[in-house]
Amino acid sequence: MKATIIVPVYNVEKYLSRCLDSLVHQTISDYEVLCVNDCSPDNSDLILAEYQEKYPSRIRVINNECNLGLGRTRERALEYVCSEYVFFVDSDDYVAPNYIETYLQAADDGDYDIIAGGFIRDIDGKLKRHRISNSVWSTTTYAIACAKLFKKSFIEENKLGFTGVPCGEDIYFSLCAFYCNAKVKIIPYEGYYYYFNRQSITGSMNYKKNHEQIMAEMFDLFLQSHDLSKLPKSRFDVIEYTYLANMINALVVFNRGCGPKLMRSKYSFVFSHARKNFPNYLKNPHIGILKPKGQTLKIRLGVGVMLGLQKLHLDWPAYYIISKL
Repeated sequence: MKATIIVPVYNVEKYLSRCLDSLVHQTISDYEVLCVNDCSPDNSDLILAEYQEKYPSRIRVINNECNLGLGRTRERALEYVCSEYVFFVDSDDYVAPNYIETYLQAADDGDYDIIAGGFIRDIDGKLKRHRISNSVWSTTTYAIACAKLFKKSFIEENKLGFTGVPCGEDIYFSLCAFYCNAKVKIIPYEGYYYYFNRQSITGSMNYKKNHEQIMAEMFDLFLQSHDLSKLPKSRFDVIEYTYLANMINALVVFNRGCGPKLMRSKYSFVFSHARKNFPNYLKNPHIGILKPKGQTLKIRLGVGVMLGLQKLHLDWPAYYIISKL
């Protein structure tokens, strides 16, 4: 078996058939679909049973004894993988018919640990293509585990895993891969359809969920298990910038409308955490509006503008305005 597609399943009966249909109707056949039912409370188990019966040589189903969450469910699934390569597909998403073939062909072109492509965002049927740049940022700040192919031996040799943190498990996994110096190939292909599910963890995120604290917990776990002092400064700078991008995103995107008092508390938490873990973060060479090369405009603006203002001690008015939106 050349590849295994890991599909964690939880409360997705509305979307699961679309996902599985896209996975069983691929242009090649040397793969299997490993679905993990994470104690889903809806009828997802019945749908899984139906597809397993219909496609016994293609679909395998395992059941968690208790709810583990997305990250731990992916980790458990990896224990059952015997193939050379691994894909992760979320059960409310779907893929193009040539998705698996395209990634495997790219993997055959050289000795790569990760093949990364872009995706197509599906918001209520409106599709928007997202092509990624051929840069380091396509494996760090572009941190989703989906729309990528991983060599199973690289995951095993480096003991890569996710976390039990309810959001940010992809960021943790991607940073671990970067720390381990993964050999990455970027392909100009968008065959993964990322469906914006408003009931998902990400889709339902708002200021009441304290996203900045979740990000801080995830980065704490990463920093506790990875000694950044062993890295060359250039690679340290990439991880530091990735940290800054995620923490500022948490403040700016997920805390709109929280009110000035709460924003002040969140602001204090984020930059106290930053000073503790990255005391010289304002000197990061990647901070800017026109840099770093290959970074998305959204992230360059967010990090560059907000930290540029912070250097001038003028950033609080911007956060104040965001808290009132």
